[in-house]
Amino acid sequence: MPGKQQPKLVHWKFDDEVRDDPGEWNWIEITMVFNDGSKRWSILYTPERLQNNLSRSNIDPPGLFIKHMIIVRSYLVSDIQRVLEDLEENNKLLDASRAYES
Repeated sequence: MPGKQQPKLVHWKFDDEVRDDPGEWNWIEITMVFNDGSKRWSILYTPERLQNNLSRSNIDPPGLFIKHMIIVRSYLVSDIQRVLEDLEENNKLLDASRAYES
């Protein structure tokens, strides 16, 4: 709807433990809370973890598409915060996340 204000991100948190394992291939999920009380979630991947995932010999199919996936340089809070801010500033954060279903 034109002119409709999008909800603003209030805070976010990791849903998974962030481990410093160079062989890890799984993503990290985050939950975001918005000023209208809604919650959304996204999958975060670093380039290294994504490469580890796609390099597994048993991955089938040998590729993936996840609309609510965000690629980040690292799992540092400051890097993630900056990426989320940029997505929000460009009205892309809602597209890069999924609503929690009740």
